[in-house]
Amino acid sequence: MSDLSEQQERFCRYIIEGLTQTEAYKRAGFKAKTDDVAGANASRLIGNDRIKARLEELRKPIAAEASVTLAWLVKRAIRILDAAEEDRAHSASVAALKELGILSGERVERSERTNRNVTVDDLSDSDLSAYLASDGGEGAIEAPVRPSKPDTLHGIH
Repeated sequence: MSDLSEQQERFCRYIIEGLTQTEAYKRAGFKAKTDDVAGANASRLIGNDRIKARLEELRKPIAAEASVTLAWLVKRAIRILDAAEEDRAHSASVAALKELGILSGERVERSERTNRNVTVDDLSDSDLSAYLASDGGEGAIEAPVRPSKPDTLHGIH
């Protein structure tokens, strides 16, 4: 066992058993007012490095027992792609193969969600510019862009 709490360990084991993140979160004993809140909390929990490490630890013997390896996944993917060229109807097979990859720990799905509630009317141009630039990603701007002509439709002059 790892240095996780009992609830976190149960959460990991329920995930390995195939429960959804939300269901695993609730069955592990975590409390949430709604399923949406439980889902959001479970999503944050699944992103925790200690949880990820424990899930990987729990998946290894399962993958070894099933002989699911990266080489096996690649061979299967090639066969499915070949068959897809002939049949043109393998989206369900590809989805199943992706799932096998995830379950084996050989494929990791990554998604990043960022929710930011900002009311631009409350920010000065320099505050807005600083906020956008602070993201550090593509699309950050150095200075606010103003239309060259008044935009009466949107109230910009």
